[in-house]
Amino acid sequence: MASPPPRTILILFGPPGAGKGTHAPKIVARLGIPQLSTGDMLRAAVAEGTPTGKQAQEVMKSGGLVSDELVVNIIKDRIGFLDCKKGFILDGFPRTVAQASMLDALLRETGDKVRLVIELSIPDSVLTERICGRWIHKGSGRSYHVKFAPPLSLKTGSVASPETMLDDLTHEPLMQRADDTEEALKKRLLSYHSETVPILGHYKKSSSGCVKRVEANQSSDDVWYKIEDEILPLATSPRNIMILVGPPGAGKGTHGPKISTMLCIPQLSTGDMLRAAVDAGTPVGKEASSVMKAGGLVSDELVVNIIKDRITDKDCRGGFILDGFPRTLLQAKKLDALLTQSGEKVNSVIVFSVPDAVLTERICGRWIHKPSGRSYHVKFVKPKSLKDGETPSAQSMLDDLTGEPLIQRADDTEAALTKRLKGYHEETIPVLAHYDSSQVDANQQPQEVWKAIESLLRPADTRGGRRSRKMSWHEGEGSDRPKARTFLQKLGCCCGSD
Repeated sequence: MASPPPRTILILFGPPGAGKGTHAPKIVARLGIPQLSTGDMLRAAVAEGTPTGKQAQEVMKSGGLVSDELVVNIIKDRIGFLDCKKGFILDGFPRTVAQASMLDALLRETGDKVRLVIELSIPDSVLTERICGRWIHKGSGRSYHVKFAPPLSLKTGSVASPETMLDDLTHEPLMQRADDTEEALKKRLLSYHSETVPILGHYKKSSSGCVKRVEANQSSDDVWYKIEDEILPLATSPRNIMILVGPPGAGKGTHGPKISTMLCIPQLSTGDMLRAAVDAGTPVGKEASSVMKAGGLVSDELVVNIIKDRITDKDCRGGFILDGFPRTLLQAKKLDALLTQSGEKVNSVIVFSVPDAVLTERICGRWIHKPSGRSYHVKFVKPKSLKDGETPSAQSMLDDLTGEPLIQRADDTEAALTKRLKGYHEETIPVLAHYDSSQVDANQQPQEVWKAIESLLRPADTRGGRRSRKMSWHEGEGSDRPKARTFLQKLGCCCGSD
């Protein structure tokens, strides 16, 4: 039986505030492997009552420090679970050269080794502002900053507090770490430079070329593109190419941005792509502009060419989400032909199911933030600017993040909805038979709809829990192990520490 391919084992290094909490979930999404924090693994082992967890609990109860040997044994247990079959990312370990040597010995037992070490480099002088303004979602490890990366809940001029700092996906309160202070930072940086930095020298000597330095004192996007350049050779999964399907008012505008955030891939609207191509004056954009100026309709071929241009951009290297295309079976086939050129295909279709009778109230009360596509409703998802009893208007309906006025689409009327639903049922529904699709009951509270979507995005081998069972290293493709989907590990398991 053929040996399994080598696992992708990556270590992320950087001082506190360098951006590990920001970029680690993106690496997880791009490589389809979990991020492992020693603190989380230790707490889980204790909570689950594993032999190693019980041993660690006894040590902590007696006031002792958990030894390196115990930590390595906890890692050994954790990386034997099925979600680590393709590999894993270590964050927070090793912290010393001695721990690095122990990790190397552990990995050699299974013929593995660290394949990539990413160092996020940033001057100490920059870190104080980053650290002291940082807030974290404890459940997922998502990291925010009051200045550089504020959550949607923090209004301009508002004071950061547990009431104003809420996670974008769950709306749960964020927290500040007790050691995210200027005084504590000095001690942590001293420890980082004296103990952790020498580990880079260890891996430079032991694994030729596996240490890659990324300048982290630049824009978040630029940092990510540099990281992505280094991890792309390790990516074994195809791009995540998803289609969102649903009638007007089903909730694609509400949940699409969350899916985009969770999978770290952009949501692409054909309308937005068309406008951007025209504004940019690309060859395809000029052709589309000429057609529209002449009063014609942009052909399917032109739309597909606009998509072809857009999905070559850097932000689509991990995949993309199509919203609003394909609308017909013919368009679906043209999309398939386009993707076939690069050996790709649509690997997920999520269908938002809502009875027609429910949609009128949803559509007629909908307001949209045009630049971002964020969707609001006067009753179900009100912007914070709309006070109780106030009449919805351009003055009272403002985007939560930017404070800019929202708009109502010209075709968000009951008469227009009837025509749009007719077109949806006659033309778009047949597309679903063309692809394997997953239905989501969108006729419920937004939080429940999101839970249903999240369960679809979670890899098959982690559904029903953080990890399903131990794996055998001799399991082949013909075994009965669950087939992992190529989506991001659920962000709830990405509890890294910066």
